[in-house]
Amino acid sequence: MKPRFAVPEALKPYLRRVQANSVGLFLYDSGPTPTKEPPFLLIHGLGDDADSWRRVFPLLVQRSRVIAPDLPGFGRSDHPRRAYTLGFFAETLTALLERLEVPQAVLVGSSMGAAVALRMALRWPERVARLALVGGPPTGSRPSKLQLLFLIPGQGEQLYNRLRLSQEAAYASLRPYYADLEALPAEEQAFLRERVWDRVWSDEQRRAFFSALRWMALEGLWKPLGQLASLRQPTQVVWGEQDRIIPPEAGRRLARSIPGARFQTIPGSGHLPHQEQPEELVRLISQG
Repeated sequence: MKPRFAVPEALKPYLRRVQANSVGLFLYDSGPTPTKEPPFLLIHGLGDDADSWRRVFPLLVQRSRVIAPDLPGFGRSDHPRRAYTLGFFAETLTALLERLEVPQAVLVGSSMGAAVALRMALRWPERVARLALVGGPPTGSRPSKLQLLFLIPGQGEQLYNRLRLSQEAAYASLRPYYADLEALPAEEQAFLRERVWDRVWSDEQRRAFFSALRWMALEGLWKPLGQLASLRQPTQVVWGEQDRIIPPEAGRRLARSIPGARFQTIPGSGHLPHQEQPEELVRLISQG
């Protein structure tokens, strides 16, 4: 079975493919605008892709330029055989900004994408106008039993492959990420059902998923957090009130680690507020 990763109709006008850091990237880019506001760079989480932002992208376009790539190894971007480290993701996105001639951007990172945003802000602070960290990274929270099993080579892949037995089982695996998966609009549920099926059948994305997951564990994902006191960019930390993947208390700890950071929660949302409560997330991150 060959995964399709079909492009949502509303995002087709923004589709681009560019080369950055020697990697071919798929992205949505609304293009330069007359506004002086820096563009939004939307960074998805582990195992996800740019379509994660499909409900947020059209709302942000009304405010500034919006750029949302598939990270290398995920979705429709290239899947090079290499280590998928946070540093590699950060280098690639910085190269993407250079390629698009964007001197500075507002980084909006979801889950692992928030960790990538922090790496960019620490290494290339001049490139980051401000930060919006959504549901990550999980400072001080303990991994679940399932997450620990996924770290074991072979065992993790075996568990992942079980999702290929049934599209219903694959779809059901999404429930912990949402406050109420069944409360999403019918068209959203249909999209997610097809997209998770594409993901579990992509051998290339599976390889990138486990490489990124295990490198984060080996590197110590939270290692850079000791440096967060040096951040000077305005920072928002936004969490879904019903996040069962990374509890809101992790967000509070993260906000306390960053000078001047604001911690805000979104009711009626789990780990992916940009999908469950897109209008509220846009309202918060547009405040600056």
